[in-house]
Amino acid sequence: MLGSSANAEDIVQETYLKWIEQEEKEITHIKAYLVKIVTNKCINYLSSLRITKEKYVGIWLPEPIPDNPADNNYTNTHHALSIGILVLLEKLTPQERAIFILRELFAFDYKEIADVFDKTQDSCRQLFKRAKDSLGSDAKRFRVDLKVHEKMMANFIEATRSGNVEGLIKLLKEDIVLYADGGGRSIPVNGQRLTAALKPVHGRDNVSRFIMSVVGKVLEFIPDFSSEIIITNGMPSIISYSGNMPVGLASFEHDGHTIGNIYIQSNPDKLKRFIKQPL
Repeated sequence: MLGSSANAEDIVQETYLKWIEQEEKEITHIKAYLVKIVTNKCINYLSSLRITKEKYVGIWLPEPIPDNPADNNYTNTHHALSIGILVLLEKLTPQERAIFILRELFAFDYKEIADVFDKTQDSCRQLFKRAKDSLGSDAKRFRVDLKVHEKMMANFIEATRSGNVEGLIKLLKEDIVLYADGGGRSIPVNGQRLTAALKPVHGRDNVSRFIMSVVGKVLEFIPDFSSEIIITNGMPSIISYSGNMPVGLASFEHDGHTIGNIYIQSNPDKLKRFIKQPL
């Protein structure tokens, strides 16, 4: 709902505090009660967050969350928390987003959703339909084969590290879009400042030039540079480090053959969870 783990944790904490103040015997349906509180808090927060986003420097992307593969089933072909789908949900109003998540991702029936929102079941059906119509066919692009995904990422790393422009171009869709969230921050590189693109980069040629330019500078001037494939938001992503400090995380969407969208997170405030602890 929020695209921020810290804000999500705050809302869960607030809900817990409200819960322990209640007399349990006064609550008939505990699950519905807790879901209703969390959902309403999320909707209220999202309404205020829109003002903050208007003042945000550059492109706003959700915060990536590191996953523990031992705790998840990665055989699924659809992951609801991928960066791509979180970005897609930005199209929806807070209420549409909440209903879509409860119905599509948590399989709530319309009676349960109606109880959460104090609406009729027909009203909830209409809101869910409006949300699906807003998303259109875009939602289908998140059905992926994770082995294919990892292979494409490995090919991407190989092409960029070796400076193989032709190899990189072959991996990209003609109408690819690259989104980069730097939060207005920059990285010192050889006496200059490397800053995320403030607007989306469109098209295969523009994206490939942008990537090769950035990767070339990073490989040459970032000290103790390394990168690896990790799981974030249920999907493989590429994390880059300078020593123990993360400097960027790239997530992809693809159709099984070529990459359609690239999301790069370089805002250090959103990469704190990826800092490596000294051995």
